Amino acid sequence: MNPTKTTITILTLLLLIGCSGTSGQYTSSLTSKEIYSGKDGLTMEFFETAPPKEIFESGVLPVGIRLYNKGAYNIENGYLSLGFEKDYMTLNEGSIKSINNKVSFRDSEHITFELKGKDIENPKGDEDIITFTANVNDLSKTDPQSKYHNSLVAVTSCYEYQTKAVPTVCIDSDVYGFKQREKPCKVETLNLDSQGAPVAVTKVESEMLPSKDQPNIIKPRFIITVKNLGNGEAIKQERVEDACSSRPIDYKEWNNIRARVYLSTQEESNKLDCDIKDGARDDGIINLRLKEDSIRCTYEPGFEEKKGTFSSPLYIVLDYGYTDTISRDVKIKKIAT
Repeated sequence: MNPTKTTITILTLLLLIGCSGTSGQYTSSLTSKEIYSGKDGLTMEFFETAPPKEIFESGVLPVGIRLYNKGAYNIENGYLSLGFEKDYMTLNEGSIKSINNKVSFRDSEHITFELKGKDIENPKGDEDIITFTANVNDLSKTDPQSKYHNSLVAVTSCYEYQTKAVPTVCIDSDVYGFKQREKPCKVETLNLDSQGAPVAVTKVESEMLPSKDQPNIIKPRFIITVKNLGNGEAIKQERVEDACSSRPIDYKEWNNIRARVYLSTQEESNKLDCDIKDGARDDGIINLRLKEDSIRCTYEPGFEEKKGTFSSPLYIVLDYGYTDTISRDVKIKKIAT
């Protein structure tokens, strides 16, 4: 059989297998807590035999990738950067196929894709199978003295993602205990689980600070700890596309997380200041170069002491990009003559 036809047949079978594997999604009684759990966003894996571990020169290399969005946030503008040794392989742009038909070649080295995250109707999140081929060059032109060449095939994903944590915190404006009454809650440190994303809020510490300028006003301040639980690396949200290209990126833009924090409701009037410079309601920047970092956010309007003690939701929203890579070695063998 013609090698090209054989490869096309293999890729078609891979797509059919993938379709049969995704048709069993069902509606379940998944709770909101279960949706916002887990430490995965996008996960990728090669098919076991695509790319194969060995292939002959002048052949056609099939590549099959499974994509899963296991997190709670939709990926609308995702990018896959394809890494081939150009002296040994040439991508066949017309060969791309997918189950969802929401992928395309942006150029000869990049694929764009979309994948919805987990929700009540789709408890596992969307998945897709992408297949394409590359033409393998003749070794006699690149390595005439070698019997084989080990070539690396790599795929890097870059996408925008979001983490949302909503712990219930205790606000206590009676910091000195002047009111002789039992308090409905206690100001304490909260340890949090994962939130359905590779970057997670792991701890929230609460402080009630008397205002220096306003007598009888108490300002709640929260120390929020964030950790990268995934295998990849975070990047400034606006530089996601650049992370899957050859464009230079400043080191300060890697591991850059933007934090927005609100008390009680997600309204601008309830936004906390996470910059701690001028008392404005500014976003905060978290740096995860060491995988973990903390930020301090203050509710600048504060509460009068007579407000007492009460519980309130604290909305913590983290916006960022995320990138990860999978790779496989392929041995290109020279045809014996």
